[in-house]
Amino acid sequence: MDQQINEELRQYKLFKIQETEAKLRRFWQTYLEVKEGIFIKFSKNVTSNILQIPIILLFLICLVIGILLLFPDIIIDLVTSNEIDLSRSDKEEFLLISEFTAYLLLGLSGLFGFISYLLKLNNRKRNNIYNLSKLLEEVMLYMEDSSNDEKRKYEYFVDSIAEKEKIKRSSVHNMG
Repeated sequence: MDQQINEELRQYKLFKIQETEAKLRRFWQTYLEVKEGIFIKFSKNVTSNILQIPIILLFLICLVIGILLLFPDIIIDLVTSNEIDLSRSDKEEFLLISEFTAYLLLGLSGLFGFISYLLKLNNRKRNNIYNLSKLLEEVMLYMEDSSNDEKRKYEYFVDSIAEKEKIKRSSVHNMG
């Protein structure tokens, strides 16, 4: 009976060790896929930030000009107050063009704002992935240490079972 219990315990401990090693292999594969060095993370973030600045400027310029063009009467009043005479057909053309241009610029403004937002999200996700890869690295190191401890305990357990069997055999042999 003791022998059967010991064998079950040995099998269970061996299974746990193998399970931990299989998880570690999967973790290492994932870690190698997502791992980015600090320099790579930093350079990608800087590149995104450099792109983000002109896109934000384009967003603001398109937004301001688009809003101004929604009120063409104010622009016509400003132009005529500077002693520039506009004919009635010029004013009508400007009114027609300004409405179309305003909506176009507001649409572009929305597009540039969205692109800027996506770049910001990209940087945040890249930072999160970097932090997760560092955390995964720590977890893997802990699991490796734990696995090595389990292997040592398993070896001690198997050795102690063998030692008990040896003592049992020698005591049976001495009695007989």
